[in-house]
This record gives sequence, C-alpha cells and structure tokens, in this order.
Amino acid sequence: MQTENKDPYYKIRLPIYLSLVFSVGFLIGIYCVPLRQQIPLIRIHSGKDKAGEVSDIINRYYFEDINQKQLDEEAIRGMLLNLDPHSSYMTKEETEQANTILMGGFEGIGIQFNMHADTLWVVSVTSGGPSEKVGILPGDRIIKVNGELIAGVKMQNTSIVQLLRGKKGTKVQVDILRKGVRGLISFEIVRDKIPVYSIPVYYEIAPKTGYINIDNFTLSTADEFHAALQELIRQGVDKLILDLRGNPGGYLGAAIAICDELLPEDELIVYTYGKAVGKQEYYSTSGGLFEKNTQKIVVLTDEYSASASEIVAGAIQDHDRGLVIGRRSFGKGLVQRQFYLSDSSEVLITVARYYTPTGRCIQRPFDKTNNDDYYADILTRYERGEMDSKDSIHFADSLRFITPGGKTVYGGGGIMPDIFIPIEKSDSVIYFNRIANQGIVYSYAMEYVDKNRNYLTKTYKTVHSFLNSFTVSSVMISEMMSKGREQGIVPENSAYSVKEFKKWTKAYIGRNLFGEKSFYSVINADDEMIKRAINELKIEN
Repeated sequence: MQTENKDPYYKIRLPIYLSLVFSVGFLIGIYCVPLRQQIPLIRIHSGKDKAGEVSDIINRYYFEDINQKQLDEEAIRGMLLNLDPHSSYMTKEETEQANTILMGGFEGIGIQFNMHADTLWVVSVTSGGPSEKVGILPGDRIIKVNGELIAGVKMQNTSIVQLLRGKKGTKVQVDILRKGVRGLISFEIVRDKIPVYSIPVYYEIAPKTGYINIDNFTLSTADEFHAALQELIRQGVDKLILDLRGNPGGYLGAAIAICDELLPEDELIVYTYGKAVGKQEYYSTSGGLFEKNTQKIVVLTDEYSASASEIVAGAIQDHDRGLVIGRRSFGKGLVQRQFYLSDSSEVLITVARYYTPTGRCIQRPFDKTNNDDYYADILTRYERGEMDSKDSIHFADSLRFITPGGKTVYGGGGIMPDIFIPIEKSDSVIYFNRIANQGIVYSYAMEYVDKNRNYLTKTYKTVHSFLNSFTVSSVMISEMMSKGREQGIVPENSAYSVKEFKKWTKAYIGRNLFGEKSFYSVINADDEMIKRAINELKIEN
C-alpha cells in the first residue's frame, strides 16, 4: 500500500526536478552529439568492395597521418587469416629471400659464415666461387667490408649479408684477419652467381647402398637428384636411402621429378583437386634411373617432413615401391599458387588439395579461426606420447586405404611410416642440448681447427683418414663442459653426453676441414633410423 507523501512542497518540487533533469540532459546533448555531427553522414559509392571503401574513408578522414603500405599489408593478412594455415602474404623483401632458396641461387661472394665472439668467421668457401678464386680460406675472419668495420660492432647478420651480396660483376673489398699472419690482408672480390644446393650431400653409406639427403624442393632439385643418382649408380649402388627428415617441401614439380626417377612408367604419382583448377593428375614417364624392382628404396621421414616430401613418401609407399621409416610426417596436403602483386610482393593462395595414388588426402584437420593450434600440433604429439610409441597414434577406419600389395595405409594426417622409430629421450639429452644450444660445441670445434689447422691438414689428408683415425679426447670434452659450467649448465658426465660430445665435435671439425660429406658421415654413423634402413635393405636383398 502506497503512503501519502507528507512533503508539502512535493507537488511544487517535482516539476522543478523534471525541468532540471531535462535541462541537464539538453546541455549534455548539445555538448556530446556534435562530436559525431561535425562531419555530415557520407555514403561512399566508389564501385569498390567494403574493404576498399573503408580504406578510402580512413585515407580521407582519419585524424592522423597513416602508413598506407602497412595498413594494406595488415588488411591482406587479415583477409588470409581465416582461409587456411598456408595461404599467406609476403612482402617484396620476404619474396626475394624465399625466391633465393626456391630458385636455387643468389649473387654474392660464395662463403658460408658464422658470427662468433662478434666476428665473422668463414666456415666454408664455395668451390670455384669468387672467394676461393682470390684465396679466402676457412677460418679467415672478415674485419672490414669496403672499409666499413663489421667486427666488434654487434652488426646483425642480415646487414652483413647485404654488404657482401650484390649484382654479378660488381666488386667488394674485404679485409681479413688470418691466424699466423700479422695485420689485415685485403682482397678484392668480383661477385658472381652462387648456387644454393638443395642436396647438401650424397655418398655410398654402406656396400652398394647410396644415401641422398634433400633439404628442400627447389627448381634445381630434380637436376641435382639426377646427377647424384647417376654418380651413385656408377659406383655400383642398387639400394637407396632417401633422407627427407626436416624437409619442409617446396616446388610440386621437383617432387614429381624425383618420383619419376624412382617409379616405372605410367604410375600415378599424385593428383590435385580444387574448385577453380579442377583435377590434375601427374604420372611417371619412362627412363627413370632407379625404377627397377631390383633397386631397393627406403624413405626417411619425421614430424618436420612436409608437403613435397610427403608427396614423395606417399607415392613410394602407395605403390609398394619401398619402405618409409621414421615418424609420422607433418601433414600438409594443400597446394599453394603464387600471385604477384604490383609492388613485387606476393600472396600464396591455397588452390587445391593433393592426394596420394591410393586417394589419401594427408592434410591434417585445421580450424580456420585458430592457426596457433595447427602449428602447435607437433608439441601436442610430444605430450600425448606419439614420439615414443606407434601405439599412441590412432586413425579412423574411414581414412584407411589399401595399396596394390595389400598394405594398409591411412590418410587424414601425414604419412605414417611402415617402420616407426621413436625419438631419443633422457635427462642426458636435455643436458647435451643445453650445451649445444648455447653454441659451445660448434664454437669449440671452430676454435680447435683454427688453432690446429696446419697439424690437422698434414695428419689427415683425406676424409677417409679423418673418419677412421681422428678422435675427440676426454680433455676436449672436459673443456667444453667447463665452458658450459661458466654459463650455469651443471656438468653431466653420462655415457650418452660423452657420446654426443664426441660425435658432434668430430662432425663440426670434419665439416670445417673437408665439407659436408665428412659431417654427415660422422652424424649418420650413429643414427638409429639410418641403421634400421641399412638393415632393412640388407634383408630385402
């Protein structure tokens, strides 16, 4: 029940209160509303889509100057973000850098270097390249480039590369410090085309067994592979280990050309399908160097083998042409096409999925709104135990396919190997990895060669003599452990860590003296996947 208001002035005050409220509201209104009404409502009819219209509005009316190039690039990335994990945008600079790798070469002076103690150390010199021609040697330290000091000034690697690279035929002067020589030595180097190889090494790894490592798939990969295979066959090889671990892929054409060397005529290698491009099938031709059934093949994969690597592994597996050994591959079954923009930047747009000969699509599932989870999948594999046991990996029956030889294979998430090799895990692995990640082993090996180069080159005149006779002493290992202790890494003198110290130190020293073949020969001798591959190839014979 309502009570009567006893305030005698209530009927007088109420109209006053109301008038005050409306007055204040009106005053607030005339203060606030014009902030939106200063500019009349404008409708843009430019014939552009909404994104273009918004860009025009921002350019005409935004209250501060804007970086239009940056705004455009962010808008492009935003459009691509909700498509798939592999459609992407690259700036002009990023495009040039990527093309250097994919085109298989750049123009420069022909050295591989590493920054150590804020100084550029020459690790290796390209055979027949500009630097070798003028006498640059591994172990030299470049102090100046065109008179500009680059040592001891904390210069970024990218800035140093820009100083050393340049158009073919142009000249660059470098001043180097060489152990045993007083003062700086000046060299004038004429830049030239420097090849970038996608096959860092190939050699006969066991009797009649060849080993070829492919880093990525570039325009030159097919020619490199053909030449390597031809040389191995000339040496009597009839078994092949093709190492695709850590290979992120590249050109589809390069993968098809590799398969063409390994499969008999008229076998389906891969097919692609997309809404705009339709279905395209790729078949092997005649005359492959390694297409006979008597020539045995093993393909090595791991969780970082992707795209073109998976095409090769899938084709070999689906045709029962050889074994896949290792761990489940990355699972990228999407095909991108390059579209160049007016400023030489580019967009990579996914135009199709690719399918292995049995019809498998090995693209991993992805959420268009969350690419982070997609790229964190490898970490998830560790957490759920997939790296330790094949039994932790499960595929849906709907993704099961049967090869002509009756073998069961699965789609929906990478190439599952025929023989699973778990990753090595222990507390000792963590200790050694901490040492290695600090660059201690690599730096120690460089310094060791620098101090002992004359002795090493006189004592070990060939790769063979080095591999058979050189040993890493316990004193050397103790010195590296001491360097780790200085950086707060508690020493661990386990059998595993000693083995790893010996292996990697010898490999780095060998690379400095003799190149990649020496490095891989040391590393591969202790590699569980390669040991299993060699044994399986022996059994097949």
